[in-house]
Amino acid sequence: MDQHAAAEAWQIDPITSTIRPCDAIRDPVVMVVEEMPALGVAIAEVCDFLRIRVEHVSSARELAQAMPHQRPIAVLSEARSIDCSVYDLLMAVASYDTALPVLLVINDQPSQRGALDAAQRLWQLTEVSRVGQRPGIRGLIDFLFLAGRKSGAERMLRA
Repeated sequence: MDQHAAAEAWQIDPITSTIRPCDAIRDPVVMVVEEMPALGVAIAEVCDFLRIRVEHVSSARELAQAMPHQRPIAVLSEARSIDCSVYDLLMAVASYDTALPVLLVINDQPSQRGALDAAQRLWQLTEVSRVGQRPGIRGLIDFLFLAGRKSGAERMLRA
């Protein structure tokens, strides 16, 4: 670990001189919402290379419970269509952080786009991205780096 990284890994309280590890030690986390592991498996190698931990949850309810503890930099999910599970996912993200980046893999039909845009406006989500198919390596890395910058996890940019 270089000096710059080591300096960011510990916080010293100037009043008590107490030394404690800071949040920079934690690996960034991406939450993947899916019942059957498919998207999470597809992104695992890229996330492993970037030292981003992938946490799987099977529902929006589990996501809402896990986010305060995991503090994710992004949420990814794949859906066949806009339905209650997608609305629940977006509502869970909005209740945690309206600026949390979300990547939703869904077919790009006009009705789907309209429903997603309406939900995004309703819950005031600012960082929802939709793609018609699973992102390739470049698209995934671009999304993850954007999420890392937004979350303050610049450590992953220096790896």
